[in-house]
Amino acid sequence: MGNVGINQHNVGRIAERIVSNELEYNGFRVSDLNKEGTSANADLLAAKHGKTWQIQVKGATEGNGWWVNYGFGGEGKIDGREPMFNAVSSFYVAQVVVLVCVKSPSEYRCVVLPVGEAERAAQLNLDHAYRKANLNGTKKRPGKVWVSLGYIPKPRDASRLPILKEEQEILSHFIGNWDIEKNAVGVSPVTGSVLP
Repeated sequence: MGNVGINQHNVGRIAERIVSNELEYNGFRVSDLNKEGTSANADLLAAKHGKTWQIQVKGATEGNGWWVNYGFGGEGKIDGREPMFNAVSSFYVAQVVVLVCVKSPSEYRCVVLPVGEAERAAQLNLDHAYRKANLNGTKKRPGKVWVSLGYIPKPRDASRLPILKEEQEILSHFIGNWDIEKNAVGVSPVTGSVLP
């Protein structure tokens, strides 16, 4: 049997296992919410010190650089009718979103965000990548909502640069930050505002 590697068909499950391992290493008990099919809004349930958190995992694999994605930016997300996270009416409502870039099972980066900060970062991304028209004036087509960790490309439109920088500022505070007990509730280290 040949080496399968990491691809678009298995990266989600691999990312969930990575997140489970990291959480267990940090003292959490973790349950997979996708055992009997895909659950809406959350993939994992983590418990520690009598508290529980529902966690949504977004896995991505990219050979060049460290890229993560927030998910698919459909029409409802692009035009603002629905949020990027917790968009489905369900018993499960994520409090934490973990964006994972997987190069191998031992080489990966995770951005562990409270859902409010994840939503804010994703909305900034939609603002600069999808909600502005193409150069020829046409509307952008729906697609995956990607961001590189720590790299800000030079935009063709200089007015997008502040939005790109703000998104990177949010993400930078949560790269590898597994303290979800503190981060899932409390005050944003970026804005100083109370997190949802």
